[in-house]
Amino acid sequence: MNVSEIVIFPDLLKLPKNDLKDICTNEGLDESGAAFELAKRIWNHANSSEKKHRMFTPYSHKFFAGKTSVSWYTCDDLENLTKYIIEKEGHNPFEGKVPYDEKHLNTTPKLRSASKIDDHSYFLRFIYKDGTRRIIGEDIEVLPTNKTATALVDEKNSFIEVRAKPSDAEKIAEVIAGYVKQQLSLHRQDFIKPFGYNIDVIADTLGGELYESKASPELWMDTFGDDENEALLDIFEALSKYFENQDIDKLQECLDNAKEILGGDLISLPFAVLVLAGMGNVGLKVEEKDLRNTALYKVFKPYLQPSGGYIRFDVEESGVQHTFSIVVGVESQSIYFRSNKTTETVIKK
Repeated sequence: MNVSEIVIFPDLLKLPKNDLKDICTNEGLDESGAAFELAKRIWNHANSSEKKHRMFTPYSHKFFAGKTSVSWYTCDDLENLTKYIIEKEGHNPFEGKVPYDEKHLNTTPKLRSASKIDDHSYFLRFIYKDGTRRIIGEDIEVLPTNKTATALVDEKNSFIEVRAKPSDAEKIAEVIAGYVKQQLSLHRQDFIKPFGYNIDVIADTLGGELYESKASPELWMDTFGDDENEALLDIFEALSKYFENQDIDKLQECLDNAKEILGGDLISLPFAVLVLAGMGNVGLKVEEKDLRNTALYKVFKPYLQPSGGYIRFDVEESGVQHTFSIVVGVESQSIYFRSNKTTETVIKK
């Protein structure tokens, strides 16, 4: 099957409204209404393989991208994975969708379809239960909801890219590795390690800007109490007043008092470390410029352990520059692409 044949209705909902309107225009369909109405109109019209190929192929670089989290995994060996998939499923997912029983569907991902990219890589699509939804009428009915996620497999390089939230990605990768009995060799790729766990370096590599940072203090001080906090507040207040009246004696008096309260151990630490004392999570954000150019970020960065960061960067497509943003998760070792305009080109960058 080609990519157009494994597209499902929720994939259409990922497309920007302008793309949906273009499809309607090309097919002679009514282009009025909200995005959901347009997608439903297109889906009802796509009732043959020929129509799907004509309508969906121009957008094949968008259907499995959009707003999504991406995690990467490696195995010792994925050679002949396609053969083992067909043997285990008793069905060739590259030729037709794998049938499944809705009653037996659970949170373990079930292979549904596949499409070749080249001679050693391909898309696999999985379906699984993903929570519940409530329907409120005369009574309240709770129904299970299903989710479809996409994985890109590269047999030659024993590489798996899963496009789903990190917890689901782990399950999907395990199912894929299980076809070739490689569960024990399966490892989530620590893509941040080559960058020295430094989100600034990732932003530079992308030629982008860091506009939001999440981190926690590297040093935890359980001896920092109310008196010490008051001493720091006095220092800030004294500095503010100094710029008003230039009374250096008052400033010196305040600093001496603070030094006595903080004691030898604390006073030996950088002042920025003292300011961060007792903080659990520290978030910094700017709207337009690069956060790294702000004084506050430069002061605190050496004493913070990053847990995530938001980066915006440009990608050229068809000769036009487009701006995209991602969230880098240090602990989850994943990236979340925030725009429904995200394409395969953006993910590859």
